[in-house]
Amino acid sequence: MFGRGTWAIFGLGKESLETFRTSLEDRAMMAASSQMAAAAITRYAHADSIGINPFSGPRLDEEHPVGAEQEEELAKFAILEPEERVSVELSPEIVDCAGYGVTEAQYRLHSGMPWYGLWAVSNEWKDVSDVASVKEHRSYRVMDRPYKFLQAVDRKTIDEDTQGVTAAVRKQVPVLLDFNDGLLYIENGNKQLIYMITVRLRQLGVEIVPVAWTYPDRPNWPADILNRLYEKTQYEAEFQKRASEAARFRSAEIEKLEDRQLEAIVANYFSMTQLSSGLWIGISCGAQIRLHKESPPITVKMPTIATTLLSMTNDANLLSGAITFQEVVSATSKKGGEYVFRKDLCCIDVNDRINLTDIGAAMLRGFGLSAFRKDILHEIKQTKDVPSIEQFWGSWLHEMSNAVRTIEATFREVLELDGDQQCGILPMKLPASVSGSDAASETESA
Repeated sequence: MFGRGTWAIFGLGKESLETFRTSLEDRAMMAASSQMAAAAITRYAHADSIGINPFSGPRLDEEHPVGAEQEEELAKFAILEPEERVSVELSPEIVDCAGYGVTEAQYRLHSGMPWYGLWAVSNEWKDVSDVASVKEHRSYRVMDRPYKFLQAVDRKTIDEDTQGVTAAVRKQVPVLLDFNDGLLYIENGNKQLIYMITVRLRQLGVEIVPVAWTYPDRPNWPADILNRLYEKTQYEAEFQKRASEAARFRSAEIEKLEDRQLEAIVANYFSMTQLSSGLWIGISCGAQIRLHKESPPITVKMPTIATTLLSMTNDANLLSGAITFQEVVSATSKKGGEYVFRKDLCCIDVNDRINLTDIGAAMLRGFGLSAFRKDILHEIKQTKDVPSIEQFWGSWLHEMSNAVRTIEATFREVLELDGDQQCGILPMKLPASVSGSDAASETESA
């Protein structure tokens, strides 16, 4: 978190907040849902599992581990169905262990807002050795020749005798719940892992609503947005000049522009458009460009090449690209003079993978809050006060929510949609026969 990454967004049922709060105070439920229990399941049953830790304790289970003699008891308890756990009493060593989060306060990010944060921890029982090297070593010692030179029968013997080293492989994912806006954010792009996390949250009483970026009557809206922005780009002559120079000279030989802001634009983007809202939108690589309507897309990694390709044919158009939101800011220097600079606000990849419809998630791919770290460090320098961990998380959630609203409003403006028309991140329209777990595989986005 706090850098550029991929986030999956779901809707949250605001009315499920009280059930979620109650779950956070339930020791038996939180112990069973914890990473402390999940790790015990993986070690005891050699099975994959998922658990949670509070936002302020990424490895709380390792900081305060449960005793080895209680690990089997905890694993067996956590595997039970919720209704079966009622008749089971956990030993005090587990209930009173500090290795799992319990109470709402350990997960809440703001005293006045219903914001919550946690770590979802995936545990996979996996062979962590390099099996090929183990086979090669045994082949040298037993057969006196490399593995690839063995006869089929000898190779089978080596394969049967070779045992890897298995261990629990751990992956941690930040999860943010905003019951004020009714949105859930999971920093990951793996469909299976995201789905597992939503299952765990549902077990804690959270109502999760499938959503998607939705722009009715515009089936190819991501490409439409990019091409509308490109058609209105400013600094076209400067982009073309830089592309021409890049074709004739090495990078070190290209003379930089005296205007440092303009140099940053032509060096990093191939389009820069000002909207009526005052925001500027830059398009950069990686991008995909199609030269003709029926030609395959070309993946482009350099802005100058994108400029060249887009000017090659009348049919050339963008299929995907990374966009950065900027604002022009006035500031006062230490000497008292005023100056103007461009401030990056956020960035996002725009492409046809912006929805994961089979699990009901709207995606923020390549998302980053460009000025977040710099602004926080500037504030620390000014106030001499370092924010608490919950303030770091809460500030990120607040700024990410603002960025999502900005992105939604910008897409509406670029597509020239009526102000009364519903669009943006909306609940998915589900067939009447689809509900619950079926929604992950049978829903379709508008």
